[in-house]
Amino acid sequence: MLLFLFVLVCCLLFCELISRRSVFKGLTYDCRPSSRVLEPGQLFELVATLENNKWLPVSFLKVVQSLPADIQLDAYLGRFSSDVTSARLYSSCYLMPRQRLVRRITASLPRRGRHFVMDATLLAGDLLGLSQQQRDIHQFYEIVVLPRRVEAPDLSQALGGFLGDVSVQRFILEDPVLTIGAREYTGHEPMKTISWKHSVRTGRLMVKNFDHTVENCVTVLLNVDGGTDYDTMERCFSLARMAVEQLESKGIQYSFLTNAATAGAMGRWSEVADGLGGGHTKAILEGLGRATHDVLESFDSLLWRAVRRSQQGRAHILVTPQAIPASDPRLARLREHSQGMLFLLSAEALAQEEERRSAS
Repeated sequence: MLLFLFVLVCCLLFCELISRRSVFKGLTYDCRPSSRVLEPGQLFELVATLENNKWLPVSFLKVVQSLPADIQLDAYLGRFSSDVTSARLYSSCYLMPRQRLVRRITASLPRRGRHFVMDATLLAGDLLGLSQQQRDIHQFYEIVVLPRRVEAPDLSQALGGFLGDVSVQRFILEDPVLTIGAREYTGHEPMKTISWKHSVRTGRLMVKNFDHTVENCVTVLLNVDGGTDYDTMERCFSLARMAVEQLESKGIQYSFLTNAATAGAMGRWSEVADGLGGGHTKAILEGLGRATHDVLESFDSLLWRAVRRSQQGRAHILVTPQAIPASDPRLARLREHSQGMLFLLSAEALAQEEERRSAS
């Protein structure tokens, strides 16, 4: 009997020694979000996975996970603390040999921008629970929250009417590439439109008759130069989103220019070429989600960049922090290159409409 107890104690001490030396061997941890791009307040899951791949159990394991500071958790049973810079999620468990444990935590993020699920700290106990060891787990997962959708019926209706006028204008503008015939020269057409082949054939001056099928394009200009506070800048991003989504819904090709800086994978994102479709819209909206409040260039420089890229049949939607009078001389050249099709949206006007709606 004593011999059996002696052997048992020796085996136990041997296992304890091994567990102390290999407490983190075969132990893996990961915590990642179920979605990478989210709407403000949209529910998603944090999927935390713990796996013990060794033949010894882990008698005690404590996990301290770093999370975005403003994250909101839905009915989590563990301990949670947060401050201005970050939040921490505390949990503990026991793992059997070869056991895999998955926890799904429902969460949401209320504010636009980039958020990070980053490093975690593991505190693991030995077989007998006599000591603890610590290991830092390095991980990096990014979540981009898009600008909130604007609830401004007056602005939305006005923008819809403007886009209706853009659609009608395609039957007024001539396409200089598609020729459908010739007509007699009246003296008002430019000399470059004269068709010398038809003129020789008929014995009088004839000009090319172009088809009216110029493809409509709209450039959305987002100016953040002059934004004075957080709410104003956020309204600018929301207005830009409203313009992009209305263009997409009406099937009008559009490009995007901005002087706002962005962070992360998109780098110095300042323009998106003409396009249409879900992928095109997604790229612009993700850029708006990544945008910071830093200004890359002046408002005048942004306008000049838009003028240089303008062409026949292109209209412009300009989003600015403050309301700009239509008679502002800085807009004259852009309006000229837009054939008068220039629509102005301002964060100031949006704030006023929101105040009227809340007062009524």
